[in-house]
Amino acid sequence: MVDLELIILGALQGMPMHGYGLRQGLMASYGNRYFKLSNSSLYRALAKLESEGCIEGKKVPQENVPDRMMYNITEAGKKKLKKKAATPVKPSTTPGGYDFDFKTQAVHFGMLTKEERRRVTQPLYENSGEELKEALSKHEKFGQYLDRYQLAVLEQGIEELKHKHQFYGRLMEME
Repeated sequence: MVDLELIILGALQGMPMHGYGLRQGLMASYGNRYFKLSNSSLYRALAKLESEGCIEGKKVPQENVPDRMMYNITEAGKKKLKKKAATPVKPSTTPGGYDFDFKTQAVHFGMLTKEERRRVTQPLYENSGEELKEALSKHEKFGQYLDRYQLAVLEQGIEELKHKHQFYGRLMEME
């Protein structure tokens, strides 16, 4: 499940934004393909983060239109963002599952030590290694019995698993 607080705090870390600009930026970055962002869920999350002291909203007067609320991340918000980025995630229960949630977290790995990144990523690295081993075993056992389309799909899946496994390994080893 997408961690909207993580995404909002990460976006506000770059610069202060008003709600509409934040929504536009998030939709441009993430699009509707991976998660839906309604105004009500965005403003609920902003209100919650503000009540927790993670962000600060300041009214900015405008001519001929209502005042605009600009949001800034606070030190408490930066700490929460780092904590969320450092929280280990569970491997997907769907073999070859898409790791959108993990990647929204991984973009904040610059805040973490190598040890923290390793702790977060190691379970996924190990899981992807197991998935890859299983797929290679299937290829070895059943490859000769598959038609060319089935074999093409299996081989594509193996390549994707290899890339995923390498990606996790790179994230753990980066300085």
